Amino acid sequence: MPFMVRETQKPGEPNFSNEAVVCVRRAQAAVSELLTGAGLGGARPTEVGRYLGVDKTLAWKMSRFSESKDLVKAVKHIPGTGGIEIVLKAAAAKGVTEDRINAVRDADRAFRDFVRQRAGDRRSFEAMLAAGGRDERIELEERKSFYQSASAIWGVRAKVQMLTLCLKPSEQHPDRVDVLQISGFIDFERLRADVPWIIRRLWTSDTESTTDNDFERSPVCPEAATNGSLPVIPEFCTHPLPEIQQFKGNNGVIYDEIAPGPVGKHGALTCVTGELYSGAIPRNWSPENTFGRYELVLRTPVEWVMFDIFVHEDLRNFGDFRYSIFGLLEDRPGVGIGKSHDRPIAGPEEAAGLGTPPIVHTSRYGDYARLLEHAMERAGWGELASYRGYRSEIEYPATPWCLTMQCDITQD
Repeated sequence: MPFMVRETQKPGEPNFSNEAVVCVRRAQAAVSELLTGAGLGGARPTEVGRYLGVDKTLAWKMSRFSESKDLVKAVKHIPGTGGIEIVLKAAAAKGVTEDRINAVRDADRAFRDFVRQRAGDRRSFEAMLAAGGRDERIELEERKSFYQSASAIWGVRAKVQMLTLCLKPSEQHPDRVDVLQISGFIDFERLRADVPWIIRRLWTSDTESTTDNDFERSPVCPEAATNGSLPVIPEFCTHPLPEIQQFKGNNGVIYDEIAPGPVGKHGALTCVTGELYSGAIPRNWSPENTFGRYELVLRTPVEWVMFDIFVHEDLRNFGDFRYSIFGLLEDRPGVGIGKSHDRPIAGPEEAAGLGTPPIVHTSRYGDYARLLEHAMERAGWGELASYRGYRSEIEYPATPWCLTMQCDITQD
């Protein structure tokens, strides 16, 4: 999944992207000239290492740096100053001219000065190059590091966070849509025993709501969700059931949190919930209802997040879904197209189609297909055969993020 960073620039200001390109390309050209001067132009890394008598890893980095057309990949391969000097000393011993050796040394010094002055360090410099396109492997490494750090800091982590929405025309409200929501955490672990963790926020009032937006909600397994407790689906939770503490904040929000408990895999738990929303959203196009947008807020360090939406075949005016990612650090006010944010840091991208009937298997959660079948049966919705499916999934999502799924609603 490509990530985008927009670079804004006022007239007369230095252009970072252009200057970075010139700086890196000059260093590449100097290294290429050095290798050519040693009779190694176009040589394989093993040949470079053997001829110069340098470590094979160092030879590989020098070769890849000089050859890479991708700027971010090229920077990833630049050896440290010590490595550069080892290569220069070996090249001099093979008779490479002093002007080519000095050209590499000068270009390397200019590159490191540029990084220090404009970015501070190499990692930040690589991130700033995202304006010209980002290497997905590098992005994944950074997100994984973020996950590991966040887990250690907050004291919790999970294998999977999931959200599934099934949409079908409402029988009680013909102009509206019923929603079956299934959500949860798989293999949630505490790294510190004293840490509680909020897994649901339920708004009990909305100053902007109207009667038309009100809907009925009910648990999929009412026998397990009494007195307003978390609507768990017991068969798919660890046992004994996760201890959930519920409290109400002074903002009118009801919070459900996993209580402190045993650390590590010994205390790992799975908590899956299911609810029915009757007449939750409008079915038909109107000037105020031109698209459907559904959100999954990510606050927990997880290895994998999966967001599925299944749409009944009778909702032909609901188009294909695409997903976007929004950052939530700024609490940025929206200007009309989002609830609290309007500028994606990634996307929109087409969500993966799961077909009709949908193929729902995922290697990340082996019980997923059985969970959907169970929830549909408990809800009285039959089977998924008459639904088309869409999926967005991200490995090591950063937090806090909002993963959205959106489709156009037409007049058909």
